[in-house]
Amino acid sequence: MESFLQWIIILIVVIVLSRVAALLASRFGISALTIQLSVGILLGPSLFNLLGVPMVLGTWGSPSSDPLHSALKILAEIGLIQLMFLAGLKVDWHELKKLFKSSFSVGAWEFVLTAVSVAIIARIFVDHWAEALAVSAVVSASSFGISIYYFSEMKILGSRAAIIASGAAILSGLLAILLMIASQATNYAATHGALKMAIAVSWFLAKLVMFIAVGYFLTSRFLRLASKSGFSKRPRQMLVGYLLLVAALYAWAAMHFGSFAAAGVASLGGALLGLSNLEVKEQIAKGYASTLASIPVEILFMVIGMEVNLKAVEGSTIFLTVLLVAVIGAKLIGVLIARHRADESLSDRLLFTIGILPQGEMGILIAAYLFSRGLVNPSQLSAAIIVVATLTMFAPVLLKIASAELSRKELTVAPPFTGGSERHRSISKNG
Repeated sequence: MESFLQWIIILIVVIVLSRVAALLASRFGISALTIQLSVGILLGPSLFNLLGVPMVLGTWGSPSSDPLHSALKILAEIGLIQLMFLAGLKVDWHELKKLFKSSFSVGAWEFVLTAVSVAIIARIFVDHWAEALAVSAVVSASSFGISIYYFSEMKILGSRAAIIASGAAILSGLLAILLMIASQATNYAATHGALKMAIAVSWFLAKLVMFIAVGYFLTSRFLRLASKSGFSKRPRQMLVGYLLLVAALYAWAAMHFGSFAAAGVASLGGALLGLSNLEVKEQIAKGYASTLASIPVEILFMVIGMEVNLKAVEGSTIFLTVLLVAVIGAKLIGVLIARHRADESLSDRLLFTIGILPQGEMGILIAAYLFSRGLVNPSQLSAAIIVVATLTMFAPVLLKIASAELSRKELTVAPPFTGGSERHRSISKNG
């Protein structure tokens, strides 16, 4: 009875702290994501160790003897579904199609440079190439769901820079999954031979493609039938039915492929709904903005922070530092190479350069998948997760600073017909 009350109290504390973090973020103009991740890190094994045993996100189907772990995993999983569904729902896919070339260039360059440099550096610190590729897959991914979350939070989601960054994050996530499969294939080939590895990888990819095809057919068919009968006549019934279908496909993907595939299903479900019915898209986006509906996503961010274990990398400080510098440097250089000939404003370049830094939920899910299959050890997992959490936590802060600085400069450089020179002098006098 005492243990039951204890985990109930801890669960309530986590929920309350996530809400307090959101309120503080609103009060001081800071991203709620940054504060919630920070609080999660403090509550985790790095300081207070509230859970006792470290939690590994992305292993949703694995049993847990601790009811607190189970409760937090369920809430975090709901938050993940919600985060990815809303990301797919909110993106302007028509504009993204127009900017496909720019998004592809940014995503490809930043991923390739990051993946290659991290794999080479990691090989110095690990024993096998499979482990080096695994670490590279985790930190080379870019976060689609979290990027959309803080672009929306800053109210710049419809900007050109945000759309390019969103497309680049999608491509980077897909390429990271392929690199994850490559690391697993390398490990499998070392044990069973190249032929069996080729057969196993081909079968896995074939199943994944078939699942995506079935999922797309079912969701698009449902939406087509719903549009004929009319969302306006029975909006709640139609929406509930569609969400149940997406949830069923999510569970199927998580069971047979992993949470990385399940997250893709949630994004696809949101994207198809947004493309098919703009009115429903706006209604859902407003509904999820409520306090109660936002709690699962806030719990997800808290739990991601609680997964960070700084004590586990005390003997790997050099590896962690080099890894962090390599990831940041490679991503920034990749963007510079991709956009060096583009005629863009400084604000646009800063926005999508910072926007692709976080790995967020995708990095965590890939790390969990590789850890569950023994491709990374606890120390390597902790180092990779620290890099993921660090970039995810500070990217919104950098984005906020960059936006504020650019806005300040734009105020002092007004067009001549608006009295720009007079305004500049008045600002200088008042300042």
